Amino acid sequence: MNHQEMRDLFREMREESIPADSLARVRAAVDQRIHRKPWLSVWKIAAALVMAGGILVGFLSLRPMKPVQQPALPEIAQVLPRPEIPVPAEQPVVRVARPRRARPRTVEPMPVSIRIETADPDVVILLVN
Repeated sequence: MNHQEMRDLFREMREESIPADSLARVRAAVDQRIHRKPWLSVWKIAAALVMAGGILVGFLSLRPMKPVQQPALPEIAQVLPRPEIPVPAEQPVVRVARPRRARPRTVEPMPVSIRIETADPDVVILLVN
């Protein structure tokens, strides 16, 4: 079947009316699905709650009931003072001479002036910065 034949078939189907019994079947199937959905979600929620409860019971049953006793620390009979470490004398700081960088010179801008002479000898335009 080529494209032209498919277009003709669709045009013929568009002009035909839809039988009432098929609409009734579709509506009945949709209605059945709508009423069936809440039960499905209730079971999903119940299954999730049972699973969470099972996990909680599992963790609580694996938890140790008695506190773990730690061994007692041995008593120290006598505390000895630390031996003093001699502090070395301070050594003089040697300064290293570094070459100085040349400072960049600031160049002052030269004043800019523009002189424009016109055709009239009495009129001169000066533009000064």
